[in-house]
Amino acid sequence: MTDDLTRRLGEQILWGVKELYEEHNPNTTLVPGTPVAPHAAAEHIGVSPIGHWYATALKYLEEEGALQANPRTGNAVGQARYVLGERGPELLGDI
Repeated sequence: MTDDLTRRLGEQILWGVKELYEEHNPNTTLVPGTPVAPHAAAEHIGVSPIGHWYATALKYLEEEGALQANPRTGNAVGQARYVLGERGPELLGDI
């Protein structure tokens, strides 16, 4: 079971993902499968991407299907480690 703080932080990070994507890609739509950078989004909203809270929120987003590991990059340095998951747009609509 996810506590309320983890859920809210996860939603804030997901919203940050959307904001950053729109800033860098103003003429495209964020859709499932799009490479995203939740660590940069966390920094954008003032949350350290290092530590327990960030890791817990990221795990929540993965479990909810909002983020998925990027199958094309694995752990390659400099590459997006995540893509927007199938439930990402749905959760963004609920925020």
